[in-house]
Amino acid sequence: MKGKVIRSAPSWRKEGVRFVRPELWLVAMGVVSALLVEVSQSARVAEISMELDKTRATLQAAQARLEFERAELDRSSTRAALSPLASRMGLAPPDAGHVVILPAEYLASAEAQPARSNGRWVAWAEKASRIFVTEATARSRSGD
Repeated sequence: MKGKVIRSAPSWRKEGVRFVRPELWLVAMGVVSALLVEVSQSARVAEISMELDKTRATLQAAQARLEFERAELDRSSTRAALSPLASRMGLAPPDAGHVVILPAEYLASAEAQPARSNGRWVAWAEKASRIFVTEATARSRSGD
């Protein structure tokens, strides 16, 4: 019978011993902490979005109420309804003597305006400024 030959194996190949590397644990902890930060930030963004939606709904309700009140005020404020109130306050329509008519020579004519000789340069400068300085535009999120 042949005897079993026992060979010495290197320590990293031994099957009974389990060696844990600390850098693997460090990488795993880093990944888990990054995922936890991601989840917490996503939850915060969702919370802020919910608050924004509530605020937007409140704003839309207030604007609708304002429009309704303005329409109601316009309906109730006719000339016939306001004339007694105006007379109680001492307001009166203007008399013909209060209206001032200016002669035509006091008014500016088209000839008095300076001629624009540098119109091309002004137009070019305006185009260049629009290229280099972008203008802010408001966009509606509700699709109005």
